[in-house]
Amino acid sequence: MKINKETIDLIKEFEGLYLRAYQDCVGVWTIGWGITDADYEITHTRIRKGLTISRATAEEWLRRSLEKKYLPKVMKYDEKYHWNENEAGALVSFAFNIGSIDKLTANGTRSRSTIASKMLEYNKAGGRALTGLTRRRKAERKLFLSPVKKKAPQPYSGALPDLPPRGYYKKGDGVKTLQNYPTQLKRMQEALNWATDSYLGIDGKFGDATEAAVKKLQKAAGLEVNGKFGKKTLAAIKNMKK
Repeated sequence: MKINKETIDLIKEFEGLYLRAYQDCVGVWTIGWGITDADYEITHTRIRKGLTISRATAEEWLRRSLEKKYLPKVMKYDEKYHWNENEAGALVSFAFNIGSIDKLTANGTRSRSTIASKMLEYNKAGGRALTGLTRRRKAERKLFLSPVKKKAPQPYSGALPDLPPRGYYKKGDGVKTLQNYPTQLKRMQEALNWATDSYLGIDGKFGDATEAAVKKLQKAAGLEVNGKFGKKTLAAIKNMKK
């Protein structure tokens, strides 16, 4: 799961950017895009009076905080809910502000509709309802309930490499070949991401995820499902239209 632009924009809108540490409405020292001492494991910096940072640091701290700390808090419930990117994004924003989604989801026991409804109740700080939090909860709920817009796929236009001497990339007997062609495999991984809607890391390594994407493509193309990236599989990508 990736954090989409809608989520980033929502968080930035309500957090605001501050390059000098300030105290929020309940007295917590904050900096950047809403970073506090609760994010020390990410920043390795104590947020105190007088601290200043650059915009680049603020952006990096936000990215790392969302990806490494708050997205996992949401995705630990993905096995039950199978979040789409808007649901996950809304909950990442919620967790970034509140700390987690454990109570909101009742540890994964609530329905989606109940989660969406209960989200609006978390609009208080210091025991009183705040206009800013009320607006934020409504925005998060709206994102949570928004269907994901599917982008019209474009034909893969990247240059696909020639096949190596063995004719395919495969763990085991093809590992020596693989070691000689990391750049070509990265291009193939990009093509596989386009062709199969996968989320492969473009690392030039033929791991389990890449093999699974190859098999998914082969099945869709009516080829023998063997996980080998041979001439027929390569041709299937080149000829594919989405």
